[in-house]
Amino acid sequence: MIQGYFSTEARRRRPFVDAVFRFSPRHDEFAVPLLVDTGADRTILAPIDALRLALELNIDYADFEQGQPSTGVGGQTPTRIVETLLHIDSFETSLQLTILEPPSSGKLPPIPSLLGRDVISRFGLFIDERTDRVILLELEEVKSLSLSSPSP
Repeated sequence: MIQGYFSTEARRRRPFVDAVFRFSPRHDEFAVPLLVDTGADRTILAPIDALRLALELNIDYADFEQGQPSTGVGGQTPTRIVETLLHIDSFETSLQLTILEPPSSGKLPPIPSLLGRDVISRFGLFIDERTDRVILLELEEVKSLSLSSPSP
């Protein structure tokens, strides 16, 4: 079981988990809070965290392979992709991480890094803001719950 938490910023309470990415070949570790986002197809490193990656680990995201542009409400953003290991508590998986490139204007969008469905789909997800619970359950943990399956 992975336990997350709610974080409050600008009067918004949102569900997060703490993650660590490991980049090869140096095996540098980079800790990042990830917003649990069931609307995101993939796990994404936000521009502010891309800059932090460059500063803290001296890893230049521009050295990574160029990815497909990310399109959202704010328009299109160029991306980079890199194979990395993702650690969340005792869970570990290899992952193609999408990095949103910081804009050339220098003005960073106020968005967090995201835990997308490429990872969330491996878990049963329980979010209850009333009781401050953010829980990701492994398959065996979900099976042990006394829940009926939805009808077709």
